[in-house]
Amino acid sequence: MSVYKLPSGNWRVVIDVDRETNGTRGRRSLGAFKTRKDAERAEREALTARDRGIDLAPMTVTVKQLADRYLSDREALGRGEKTIEEYRRIVTLYIVPHLGEKIVAKLRPAHVSEWIAALSKSGGIVPKDATIGRPLSPKTVRHAFALLNGTMRWAVRMQLAGRNVCEAVTAPTASPSEAKALTSDEVRRLLTVAREGRWSSFTTLALTLGARRGELCGLSWSDVDIEAGTVTIRRSLSQTKGRVVLKGTKSGKSRTLPLSRHAIDALRHQRAAQAADRLKAGGIYGEDAAVFADELGQRVTPKAATAAFARMAEKAKISTTRLHDLRHTAATTLLVNGVDVRTTAGVLGHSTPGVTLSTYAHLVADAQRSAVDSLGDSIERLSNG
Repeated sequence: MSVYKLPSGNWRVVIDVDRETNGTRGRRSLGAFKTRKDAERAEREALTARDRGIDLAPMTVTVKQLADRYLSDREALGRGEKTIEEYRRIVTLYIVPHLGEKIVAKLRPAHVSEWIAALSKSGGIVPKDATIGRPLSPKTVRHAFALLNGTMRWAVRMQLAGRNVCEAVTAPTASPSEAKALTSDEVRRLLTVAREGRWSSFTTLALTLGARRGELCGLSWSDVDIEAGTVTIRRSLSQTKGRVVLKGTKSGKSRTLPLSRHAIDALRHQRAAQAADRLKAGGIYGEDAAVFADELGQRVTPKAATAAFARMAEKAKISTTRLHDLRHTAATTLLVNGVDVRTTAGVLGHSTPGVTLSTYAHLVADAQRSAVDSLGDSIERLSNG
């Protein structure tokens, strides 16, 4: 039995490993865990890693080798391609240049603390023609630390490290960036420019639904019910290097949203424009049934949408070129108009209202103040009547 209960009430896990290079089998303890569920999870992870050829015995592995192993393990467990791509970018730019050649067994909290300071001062890879790199934002430094911390936690479970040195280091802090919303005048200017090209309907739905760019790119006509006036967001189009794939939404759940009259008009216009494209392209028009497609019927990609928005934003002379700020504009409009946080979270597809609160706390406070002032005015009128 590899999972058994100790007299203390904790649960111990012991598994078979290759202890020596000659292949002789040995037994290794993964440690004690508070619950049987935690112990069994640790056992599954260790056995999976062992079966993938990862040596669980202590060894002189470097931070770079450890990070490569960790990311390969996350990838094998089904972590999204886009997430893995971002992890590899952080490892390459910010972890390897500073810590990559250090032996994990010799890594100390001081090394991690100095690394955090170096990232804040000069970033990761230093350009050849510069004496110092560009300082990283607090948010980027925090992301890099979180990845190293996760890697070290995994290393401890896999018996590749005796302890997680990141636990002894104060995690870098980063103030949440305040969401940027367009003004009413900016929205008007943007929509005017958008009507000159192919992105008018896309821009309208981004503003009226508050959907993520991947969710809009992932829409199919089967998701739209114009007669009922609803759209169901079921998928998101993810784009990584060399690949574009449809996957589930960020929260893992679909959501059905009502369509405003303006959004319905935009979708009808989009369908008519696609009919004209199909007639012009003839037999080479794609059959993907995407709501947003190019002249040949191929589903538009998130990067194409981002680039198109940047061009429109510059032409409209608005204060942002980030497509994601249309989502912030939708959220801001809802909250400022008194829509409650739970309903707003449902529209945006946030996993919990807490996510909405953390992002738009200042708007929620303003809405609450406005509501309380309105209530006070009502009571005052009644008392004076």
